[in-house]
Amino acid sequence: MKSNKPISIFSDFDATISLLDVGDELFKRYGNWHQLYDNFANNLYDVREFNKLLCNSLRNDLTFEEIISFAIRQQIDPFFNKFVLFCKENNYNFTIISDGYDAYINPILKHNNLDFIPTYCNSLIKEKDIFSPKFYGASEGCKCQTASCKRNVVLNNSGDNDIIIYIGDGYTDYCGAEHSDIVFAKSKLAAYCNLNRIAHHPFKNYFDIYQILNSRIKNNKLYHRSQAKMKRKSVFENE
Repeated sequence: MKSNKPISIFSDFDATISLLDVGDELFKRYGNWHQLYDNFANNLYDVREFNKLLCNSLRNDLTFEEIISFAIRQQIDPFFNKFVLFCKENNYNFTIISDGYDAYINPILKHNNLDFIPTYCNSLIKEKDIFSPKFYGASEGCKCQTASCKRNVVLNNSGDNDIIIYIGDGYTDYCGAEHSDIVFAKSKLAAYCNLNRIAHHPFKNYFDIYQILNSRIKNNKLYHRSQAKMKRKSVFENE
């Protein structure tokens, strides 16, 4: 069913669209994930430094062809393609925002005929046999726990009257969810929403999201969340 209100939907990638956190799996297999994550969890460095060290830890002889081969073996949510079609048929804007890397996200999307979806993610580059990240953007005013600012992507790719929907699972999604009207959350993001009294819908897969969203559209229950609207206004006033 088509909404009479403009809708912009933003989704995390790892462990939200993909069944596993592909980025974690990549660094576990080819890098030094466990030690670096333990240090990050103990606040020895921030999220950007964590990502830089992760990329630096990748095997020097690892090729992008190997990463692509690894990536296309990863599975995505079996209902995701149908959800994207639902959005396309009803002219709902759908955007992927990830703190992961193009080296595996783009091949996965292409492999599943989904590479037409607007996607914001970090870039993995290799110079003199050393891998390093290139972050797609953040501002000094953004305090998101992400290497790049998901909040800014949400705000810069939605209109003032849009109903903003956010879908995610982890700590990199906290800030994006805070600034959105309707939140679908699982895992760490769901716990964060509970702790901070952010109204949200728990979900297991994209079929759950489709059913809940379609029901809200049918029953005319799409509205701006007052706290999110105030946060969005504050960002524009202060930057």
